[in-house]
Amino acid sequence: MITAIGTPVLLNEIKHIQAEAAGGDIDGSVIKNKVKASLIIERYTGIYAMDTATAEFIATSRLTEFVHLLFKAMNETGEDQEFKDHQATLFRYFDFLDKDQAIAILYGQLLSDDLTSTQFKLISKAIVSSNLIDYDQVAKLLVGMQPSNYILLYCSLRFRSTGFHL
Repeated sequence: MITAIGTPVLLNEIKHIQAEAAGGDIDGSVIKNKVKASLIIERYTGIYAMDTATAEFIATSRLTEFVHLLFKAMNETGEDQEFKDHQATLFRYFDFLDKDQAIAILYGQLLSDDLTSTQFKLISKAIVSSNLIDYDQVAKLLVGMQPSNYILLYCSLRFRSTGFHL
């Protein structure tokens, strides 16, 4: 039996519930976060238009709905400190994910056909800074990678322990 009290809302769809469900049950906070995520994605116009609370919500939510938005945000550029702070907050998203899930998402994007050079640099930086280096995945990357990216990947992996940043 389902009992609901309050104002009814129309929810279009909920994806990937099993990852956020606690003990197999879907509680109100999961639905609230899914609805909030849907609104953020629908209204997204860029990092400059985003407030700090929204960036923090995206980073800590662990919701897979935000993956496409994050890769889209990687292509945005800005020089002021607010932009850099919001971008850094957004990319902490991968720190909050399960390590295997973060590896699958990041390396999967590195293998995609629509990867930009900016995304390549930022994904490589995220892999190194979050300690998500998986040498089996790196070997798979080298098979299909553009030769011009070999040096970037090598430098990212080689200098990660020295504090050197690309």
